Amino acid sequence: MKRASRLRELLEYIGKHAQDFPSHTIREQMIGAAVFGRPEDYDTGLDNIVRVNVSELRKRLIHYFSEEGSHETIAIEIPRGGYLPIFFLRSTATAKTLETPALLPPATEASPATPPSALDLPEATPVAALPVARKHLTPVLIALSIAVFVCGLLLWQNHRLAVQLQPWKTDALKDSLWADFFSSGDRIDIVTADTSFALAEDILGQTISLDDYLDYKYMNLADQPGLPPGTKSALKHILERNNGSIGDFQAAKRFMDLDGYSSALKLASARSYTAESIKADNVILIGGRESNPWVDLYRDRMNFFLDYDPSIQRSFIVNRKPQPGEEAVYETGRDPNRSYSVVSFLPNLTDQRYVLIISGVDSQATRAAGDFITSPEGLAQIRQRMPTGHFPYFELVLASSRLVGTTLHTEIVASRVHQR
Repeated sequence: MKRASRLRELLEYIGKHAQDFPSHTIREQMIGAAVFGRPEDYDTGLDNIVRVNVSELRKRLIHYFSEEGSHETIAIEIPRGGYLPIFFLRSTATAKTLETPALLPPATEASPATPPSALDLPEATPVAALPVARKHLTPVLIALSIAVFVCGLLLWQNHRLAVQLQPWKTDALKDSLWADFFSSGDRIDIVTADTSFALAEDILGQTISLDDYLDYKYMNLADQPGLPPGTKSALKHILERNNGSIGDFQAAKRFMDLDGYSSALKLASARSYTAESIKADNVILIGGRESNPWVDLYRDRMNFFLDYDPSIQRSFIVNRKPQPGEEAVYETGRDPNRSYSVVSFLPNLTDQRYVLIISGVDSQATRAAGDFITSPEGLAQIRQRMPTGHFPYFELVLASSRLVGTTLHTEIVASRVHQR
C-alpha cells in the first residue's frame, strides 16, 4: 500500500463515503470521476479502471490483514460485488490466529458447505465461546471508534477552514483588536488614497480643501487663470485619472487577508467614497490628508497626524502635545533609511463604529504601518503599552528602518491611549 498512491486515494475515498453515507451505495462512475479523473458520464463498459483497482485493493487488504496487520483488532474488508468497505472488530484470538471475525456466523456441523468470507480466512471462532457482553459491546465499540474518528476529522477540517477564511481568529492578539471590526458583520470600508489629488496639490503649490474635494470643484483647478499652458494640460491629465500608490495597495491587501472571504469587506478609492458610508460603516483609511482628504474629518481628534507642506513637497508627523522624550515633529530628514508613520484606532464620527487610520511620510512607510498593525509581532509591541483585554483606542508613531527599499524593523516611538 505504501507504493500504490492511487490505491491509497481509492481506499480513502470509499472509506470516507462509507462513514459519511453508511446506508448509501456508491456508483462505479462516481469513483472513476473522483479518484481516476474520468468524466462523470464515462462508459464503464469500455473502461474498467475502477473494477480492476478495487479488485487489486481487495487482494492487498486480504494480504495485509493476513500478514503485517494480523495483530490489528479492527479490520477492513471490501465484499465482492460491491465497492464500499466494511469495518469490523476482530477478537484478540482472531487477530493472532487469523480466524474469521466474531461478527460472522459460526460454522456448525449442519452447515459444512457454508462459503468462506471474502477474506478467505480459516474457520471462525464459535460465538458461544466469547463472553456474552462482548457480543453486545462489539457494535457499540465500532460505532464509537468511527464517531471519534469522524469528529476528530471534522474538528481538524473546521480549524483549517477557519485559518483560511478568518486568519484574524487564529491569534489571540489579532482577535483582541480585529474582532471589533470583523465579529459584528458590519460593513468594513478600506479606503485607499487618491495620489492624483496629491500631485495636483504639488503642481499648484497649495492645499485643496475637503469641501472642494467632495464637490469635485478641484476638477476645475486647471482652468484657473495664470497657469502656463503646459501646466494646465498636465493638471487636466492628472485630475482625469484616479491613481494610487503601490504601498497603499499593499497595505490594503494585508487588511483584506485578515478576512478576505468576508462579503462585509469593501475596497474603495477616496475619490469614489461617500459621506454616508464614512458615518455608517467601520472604516480603514489609508494615506495622509494630502492624498486621502477623508482623514481631515478626524484631525481634531488626533494627537499625532500626518501633515504636508506643498510648497516644499514634504510630509512629516506632528505631535500636538509632546511628552518627555518625544519629538514635536517626526520627519525623514537627513537619514533616508529611517521613515515614520502614524496608526490611529478611534471611534468613527457617530461613535457607533470604528476607524483605523494609517499614513506614512512616504508610500513605503505606509506599507510598513499596514504590516505592523496586522502582524503578531507588531500587536505584541502595542500590547506592552496597553491594558489587558480588548485594545482601547490608541494612537502610535512608528519609526521604520529600511535598506534599499526594504523595511527591516519597525518600532513604536510615541503612543497615546484613549478610554472607550
